[in-house]
Amino acid sequence: MMSKYFSFFIFISLLFVSSSSDSILSEKELKLIRYLSYLTHLQTTSTTNITWNGWEKNYDGPQLGLDSIRYPLAHIGYTAAALAYRTPNYRELALNILNDTIKRMLTIQVWGYIDQYWKKTSTFPDPVYYENIMYSGHLLQLITLYESISGDFIYDTQGFDFIWNKDGQSVTKIHYTTTQLAYVIYRQMNEESSAGVSCEPGWVYTICQNHPHLGLKLYDIVRNSTTTFSQISSKWKDFLNHHALEDIPLYKKDRYFKMLYQRSTHIWVPFFAATGNDGWALAWMSSWYDQNQTSNFICNGWEVMYKNKYWIVSKNHSLSSCYLEAGGYIGVRMQMNRWIATSFYPIVEKQCSTTKTEKLTCAYSWFENDFGLLVDTDHDGYFESFYYETNTVYSNWVTTNVLLSLLMGENGDETREFLRKIYTTKFHEKFLNDEPEILAVQYPSVRVTRAQYDSNTKLLILNFNTEKPMILSTQFDLRYPYSFLTISNMTRDGTRDGFTSKQIANNRIRIEYSYNTLERQNTEFHILFH
Repeated sequence: MMSKYFSFFIFISLLFVSSSSDSILSEKELKLIRYLSYLTHLQTTSTTNITWNGWEKNYDGPQLGLDSIRYPLAHIGYTAAALAYRTPNYRELALNILNDTIKRMLTIQVWGYIDQYWKKTSTFPDPVYYENIMYSGHLLQLITLYESISGDFIYDTQGFDFIWNKDGQSVTKIHYTTTQLAYVIYRQMNEESSAGVSCEPGWVYTICQNHPHLGLKLYDIVRNSTTTFSQISSKWKDFLNHHALEDIPLYKKDRYFKMLYQRSTHIWVPFFAATGNDGWALAWMSSWYDQNQTSNFICNGWEVMYKNKYWIVSKNHSLSSCYLEAGGYIGVRMQMNRWIATSFYPIVEKQCSTTKTEKLTCAYSWFENDFGLLVDTDHDGYFESFYYETNTVYSNWVTTNVLLSLLMGENGDETREFLRKIYTTKFHEKFLNDEPEILAVQYPSVRVTRAQYDSNTKLLILNFNTEKPMILSTQFDLRYPYSFLTISNMTRDGTRDGFTSKQIANNRIRIEYSYNTLERQNTEFHILFH
């Protein structure tokens, strides 16, 4: 007979399940995550043996346009951070993906294009000291995300190197830390009256500026605001408010932001605007621009995208599908194409609209119907991954953008705040004294679909399933602040059977269990603390 205490434990567990079922990752999300893992950490054996399988369409280009590796690679890192917030008590996989994107960003394959722009500058081959915010801003955002989620400051304490060894030229090693990277970006913002930093020599692009401001914001937050680099963002915000909105009558109905201006004169290039420019800029702006909720400045831009005349109904399928076209010649010429524009649209809408619109539905349908593809990346005969094959250089970028929007959740008040929460919190801090986490999961054979701790009931709920039907024994570790939490009960699928546990450290236990039937490949653990 079960004790009254155990019955009560089962009761509150069921209550918690009913209120949190929407936090479980879907099979589509899991397969998309698996594809990002294939592109990153699953094919990396060491920092000196980084391979680029799945990147072939981007790898051989000159790395000067939107087909460059750095853009989809950085956005994969941003999506990994979102994954950590969706499985808030399981950050291991997210950190593996995120850290691998940083390692790849530091390779010369990603930043070696600088000799085509800055070879004659006195600081060459330093890729971050002067201009090139289209690279340095992304790098800072990725590193500060890693610091926030992991609590590991190795990129600041030990630093990192840019190694120039291109085409038989003499090897040059340039050492940086996170702080030095933040400072060279801050210095350029401080010296420029608009706070804009050039992407290409002398040209400031609206879309490039969000990423360094997000990086500076997180840099200050994870250091307990003992630094004030992010205060410079108010200068760029003021410049945006007064100068960046499209004002050409022919354009302003269907484009929101101007695209670029000459730094020396602050003269914007006329007619340079595009729907993809708006989508990219609006997707990442609110998280540094706004304090408590998405502002009208952002959502007025979403309305321009939503009502845009460049929405096209796809004729490839009978199902309702649509995409947001580039917006004329300039959009196409500047590579702000339909894939970029439409893949950013869901991220923008979910920060503004609490209800799902027909544009979001038909945009998702376009990606699914026209480009969705199952793929067997490890060649074992089982299609474990999913991505969007656009037959262009934008497939990886589209894939990670769509996944990010899915990880945000369904339209609603919490979803509106999802991205901004990532850039206003020190994620790792809760594990110091308050919350447990799981690690050493045998991914990708076993996948975590939920890892959620309720601090009120002190109940941790974990859901696992297998990548493909198999009979296997597996294990994971549970780490918790043992000075503040003690495990009082543990069940698997509602019973105390079907697993073993052993203490391997004061703050860590190892739990072993088996999948012994091909019919049931899902399992759920409830772990109660007091």
